[in-house]
Amino acid sequence: MSILWYPTPKQSPLLGSLGLGGGIARARGSAGNVWATLSSADADTKDNYVPTLSNGNLTAAAGSSVWHHGRATHGFTTGKWYWEITNNGNAMIGVEPTSEDIDRQYFNEGTTAGMATRDGRVWFGGTEVLSGQTDWGNNDVIGFAFDADAGRMYIYINGTSEWDYDSTMSSSAFKKPSYSVYGSWTLTFNFGESGFTHTPPTGYKAVNTDNGATTS
Repeated sequence: MSILWYPTPKQSPLLGSLGLGGGIARARGSAGNVWATLSSADADTKDNYVPTLSNGNLTAAAGSSVWHHGRATHGFTTGKWYWEITNNGNAMIGVEPTSEDIDRQYFNEGTTAGMATRDGRVWFGGTEVLSGQTDWGNNDVIGFAFDADAGRMYIYINGTSEWDYDSTMSSSAFKKPSYSVYGSWTLTFNFGESGFTHTPPTGYKAVNTDNGATTS
């Protein structure tokens, strides 16, 4: 049996005593449950700029002064989803339909239907649509909540809700968590297998197959 979302402390008074590795308690899921990681295949091959993955394919690095673009192994068409990213540098995070060409250096390039964010700015459809929002710093834990039905993302920094953006991303498109790294910058993703650092918003699910995430 799997839990489809993570309860808030108010909903679960025992949450603090059920933490795993200092994080939020999680459901272990069924024996066949598969958690998302970063994909070594679904990544930018433009000029061989494939991100370098480590830490069980949860940390992405570039290793050179060129943007390297990649996606997660699992995604979704509909539903409400949550994952966390620990930042080192000034890389891009976001979500995009897998119908977009993966052979791009970064995913706010051209006319992409993806949604990318860094520097307190948001790009959607290849155009900057929001700026001047709270930025995160090194070692901050970024909570990324995404409502795939509405195309809306919510950004949390160290557990505090900071801002959101409501896009027109298609609710019928299959989407995956995405990112772009550059130079020495790294991003470490947490899709929930080790327990989240902060409590996700009510109704938002970790990215795994028990919760309905798929590879395509």
